[in-house]
Amino acid sequence: MTLDLGFLHPTYPASEGTGASHSATRIVAEVAARGHDVTVYCREAPGDDAAAPAGTTLRSLDRSGYPYHTGQQFDRALRDARDDLAGHDVVHSYVMNALPALGALARETDTATVLTLNAYGAVCPKNDLRYMDREPCASNGPAKCAACALATSPGHDEYGAAYRAASRLGYLDLVRRGERVADDIDAYHALSGHIEATYGEFGFPTERFAVVPNLLDERFDRPHESGFEPPYDLLYVGSLDEHKGVDRLVPVLARLNERAGADYRLTVVGDGGLRSDIEARAAEAGLGDAVTCTGWVANEDLPGVFARHDCFLYPGRWDEPFGRVFLEALGTGTPVVATDVGSVADIVGAGGRVVDGGADALAAGVRELAADGFERASRAARERVDDYRPEAVVPQFLALYERARERAAERATEAS
Repeated sequence: MTLDLGFLHPTYPASEGTGASHSATRIVAEVAARGHDVTVYCREAPGDDAAAPAGTTLRSLDRSGYPYHTGQQFDRALRDARDDLAGHDVVHSYVMNALPALGALARETDTATVLTLNAYGAVCPKNDLRYMDREPCASNGPAKCAACALATSPGHDEYGAAYRAASRLGYLDLVRRGERVADDIDAYHALSGHIEATYGEFGFPTERFAVVPNLLDERFDRPHESGFEPPYDLLYVGSLDEHKGVDRLVPVLARLNERAGADYRLTVVGDGGLRSDIEARAAEAGLGDAVTCTGWVANEDLPGVFARHDCFLYPGRWDEPFGRVFLEALGTGTPVVATDVGSVADIVGAGGRVVDGGADALAAGVRELAADGFERASRAARERVDDYRPEAVVPQFLALYERARERAAERATEAS
C-alpha cells in the first residue's frame, strides 16, 4: 500500500546544516525510493543547493512576521498549513518544537502524527537537560526552567545575552504547550533507548515509542586508511564546548605520552568557545606540536579525516541522545574510546571502549585498545554499522507509520 507522507524537515534537503538535517533528508529519500509519496515541508527557505530527492516534493513554510522567534514562527506556520497537512496519511515531524502544532493536528483531524525525539527540546528549552550547565536535570517547570535559561544565556556573540534569554523563554513556552498535548501524538520516534527512558520519566506515553536509530551516512561507508602504527593519531570531531568535555582532551593526551615509547597525537575538528583554551593547555603541557586544531571542516571532507585516524576520542559529559559522530567513526573503521554517557555504549558495541570517569579513564581506555590491537576493534566497527544501513532501518520507519495510522483510525472511530 502506497503511503502519503508529509514530513517536517528541520531545514531543507541538501542543507549542510546539522546532523538532524542530513538524517531527515535520508529518511525522506529512502521512504520515497520505496514507492511512497513524500511531501517535504521545509522549515527554512530552500537554498541554491536544495534538491528534492527523487520521488519527493518540496514545500517552503512561511515563517515571516512577528514575533521574530524561530520556534514560534514555525509553530504559526504549521497552524497556517493545517489543511494541507491534514491531507496526508501521516505527518512526521523531525522538529521537536512542532509538538504543540502537531498535537493540535491530531486533535482536530484524522491524520496520523509522528514526532522524532532526537534530543531533549520537547522538555528542555536549552535542549540539553543540564541544569545551570552543571548537572543532569530530572524535572522541569516554568520557574526552574526560566531561571536556568536566563542564568546560562551566553552573551559572547553578536546577539548578546538578552536576545539569547528571550529566545530560550520562547522555547520554554513551546515546551509547556507541547507537554499539554504530548498524549495526543499517535507515535514517537526515539533515536535511542536512553531517549525513550528519559522522556518516560517526564510523563510521555512510552507505549507509543519506537526506538529507531540514525541511518549510516553512506559517505562514511568506506575502508579505513591508517596503518594503526605509532605515532597513533587520535581524533575529536564536534563542538568545542564544556558539555562535550573537550577540556579533557589535552589531559588525556598528556597521560598517554607520559610513558616511554608511547607516542600519540591529537586532531581537534570543530569550533566553539574552548578552542583557544585547548591550544593554550597544549602549549603549557609542551604538546603544542602534538595537537592540531583545524576549525570547521565541511561534511564532504570528514569521511577522509575519520578514515586517516587511528582512534576517535569522545570525552563528553552530557547524555548524548545518539551522536552521529559515532556512526561516522564506525563506518570508516575508526575505533572509538568514549565516556559512558547517554546511548554511546549501545552504539559503539565492540567497535571500541566506553569508560566511566575522566581523563585517566579515557587514557586507560586508549591504552587498552592499543594493547588489544586497534585493527581488531576496527573490524568490529565495520561489522557494527550493518545495523544502521537503510535495509535495516527504513522498514522500522514504515512499521512506525503503520502503527501511527492504526491509532489515528482508532481515534476517528472513538470520535464518531
